[in-house]
Amino acid sequence: MYVKNSENNLSEALRYIPIDIASEIRRFLNKTGYSERNVSEIRLRLNGACAAVIGGKNVSLGISLSEDGMRETFKRISGGALFAHLDDVKRGFIALPSGIRVGVAGRARYDSGDVVGICDVSTLVFRIPHGRCSFATELYGEWLLFGGGMLICSRAGEGKTTAIRALARLIGSGERPLRVVVVDERCELDSRDYLGTHVDILAGYRRALGVDIAIRTMSAEVLMVDEISSMEDSRAMLAALGAGVSVIATAHATSLATACRRDYVRELIEGGLFERVCIIERLGDKFSYKLEHVTPCAEKLHGMGDI
Repeated sequence: MYVKNSENNLSEALRYIPIDIASEIRRFLNKTGYSERNVSEIRLRLNGACAAVIGGKNVSLGISLSEDGMRETFKRISGGALFAHLDDVKRGFIALPSGIRVGVAGRARYDSGDVVGICDVSTLVFRIPHGRCSFATELYGEWLLFGGGMLICSRAGEGKTTAIRALARLIGSGERPLRVVVVDERCELDSRDYLGTHVDILAGYRRALGVDIAIRTMSAEVLMVDEISSMEDSRAMLAALGAGVSVIATAHATSLATACRRDYVRELIEGGLFERVCIIERLGDKFSYKLEHVTPCAEKLHGMGDI
C-alpha cells in the first residue's frame, strides 16, 4: 500500500518551487541539521524573508523570492490554468493533487461585495502533510471501546488533520473494517493513502453538501469531517445522528470550553453528536492527546474551564 511520509511530502512541495529556490531550501536544511521530516510549512514571500515551520518553530531560511520566482511558482501550483482553481483561490488556497495545500495571500478583488479573485500575490504557504500520527493506534483502540462520535481539537497546524488521516485508515482497514467517508473540503487527503481500504474521500465538496452525500448516497458507517466552521456544517452533521452514523470531526480549539465558544460546535455538543473530545497538544517535536468524556449539557459547558 502507498504510504506517505513527510520527506516525500517535502520533496513533492519543492517540485512546485523554482529549482534555485528549492535547492537553497535543501542546502539550508542540510547546513543547519534540521530534519526534513519535521518541516510542516514552507512560506515564500515576495521580496521578503522566506521561512519554514520546523518542529513547531518559525525559522528564517535567509532566502528572498523575486517577482519572476513568485510568478513561476504560482503558475506551477495552478497548472497554468487559474480558472480551474478560482473557487479555491477566492477562499485563500490552492489544493495540489498530493494533499498539499498552498495558502495564497495577495490583494483581493471584489465585485458587488463578493471576492471574485486575487491579484498581486505576495505570499504562498505550502502546508506539508505528515503521514504519521504517533498516537493513532492508541487513539483508535480507545475509539473502538465507545465507537461513538469524537471531536478532535488542536491549534492550527498541530495535528488535527494528521490524526484524522491516520484514523480513517485504521477504521477502514483490518479484520473488521467499517465504511468510512471523509468530507475533505480543502483537498488535504491523498486517495493513494487509502488503497485497499474501505475509505472513500469526497474531495473539494463543501462540507454541508459532502455530509449529505456521505449519509444519503455513500452509506457511511463512519463520517469524518475536517475543520467544521459554520452553522451550515453543524446542521448537516446533526442529520448523522438519526442515520446511526458515527462522526469524527476536527475544530480549531485548545479545549472543549474554547471550542464551545463557537455556536456551531456548541450545537453539535448539545445535540449529542460527540461522546468524546480529543485535545491534541504539542511540545517541540512531540505530540500527545487527552481524551475526555462529553456531557451534552449547556449549563455545564458554559461553566467549564479548560480541560
